[in-house]
Amino acid sequence: MNTTSDFLPLSSSIKTTTILAMVIIIAAIVIMVNQWQQGGHSPAMRWTYIIVSAILVLTLLSAIIMIPRKVVVKENGINVHMLAWKINVPQEDIVSIEHYPNGIQSSRVVGMGGFFGNIGLFSSPQCGDHFSLVTDPMNVCVITRKSKRPIVVSVKDYSVFTSIIDVKEKY
Repeated sequence: MNTTSDFLPLSSSIKTTTILAMVIIIAAIVIMVNQWQQGGHSPAMRWTYIIVSAILVLTLLSAIIMIPRKVVVKENGINVHMLAWKINVPQEDIVSIEHYPNGIQSSRVVGMGGFFGNIGLFSSPQCGDHFSLVTDPMNVCVITRKSKRPIVVSVKDYSVFTSIIDVKEKY
């Protein structure tokens, strides 16, 4: 048994925020490169261009690397795949999985909210502090674990989890 669910496409609000942020970042980098090429600036100003451009590029790359790609459900647990690594949740560590088709109200503690998704540590009344890997905040599953914080993910079809545990519907 090996069930895979690709993550939902970015919700319209996250897609809009992502496109807007990417346009601003790319425009800022282009402007700084253009300023650099024109020359006539002090060494301090050139270093400012380099540092700001590097920060913008790192921000963009980190978001691309951390965005969730897919969920793989196996008989021994769940793997949440990102570009560079995966998070493994062993079946014996899973307490419950709850599906919230209308989303949960959460606030960001640390991480990215709205730029390529809601990724990082978030807090909500439904599940307390949790690790969020959400690309569509209006259709999420909360995976409650024994040993660590819950993980909140968005999937196309929550039934992929029913092969290892019953999923509770929460409206």
